[in-house]
Amino acid sequence: MMQKHAVRLFRWVERMNRPEPSLGEFSSMEQAYLSDDEVPDTLIAALKHFAIDFVPESRAACDCINAWIDDNADVAPLTEVKRGVGTCEFEVQGVRLSVIAQPFRFYVLKRLQDDFDALDEADQSDVVEMLSACNMKEVLDLRLSRAIGRHNNLEVWL
Repeated sequence: MMQKHAVRLFRWVERMNRPEPSLGEFSSMEQAYLSDDEVPDTLIAALKHFAIDFVPESRAACDCINAWIDDNADVAPLTEVKRGVGTCEFEVQGVRLSVIAQPFRFYVLKRLQDDFDALDEADQSDVVEMLSACNMKEVLDLRLSRAIGRHNNLEVWL
């Protein structure tokens, strides 16, 4: 059915299930990770650019969602988390923006934070150093006051 009605999806599924890498025009490139878990400067530069709006928006959304959580303490556990719970404002390069505060961002971010929390001190120090280099260290501290989990394939308040 996918081959007939969803050719691109079929090709993607086929590619994702192959054990060998799909390198295409990059077949002449080395297929190894950088030594000592080195993070290339090009990735740091990309993350710095990403952080320009991601960090301020995440900070504003975190404050907005935590205020919503405080105002809605009676929401029962396993209640589906809405896509947005309010509007937050923040500034990016002198421009004031107003966006929907989306709890899902923090459901995903918590996975990173939990992995960070599970590291030993030396590894945490390495992560903090890398995140600091790309102006993203603050994401380790942007946490909701109520946890989000999954139930019946939906994000729910715990």
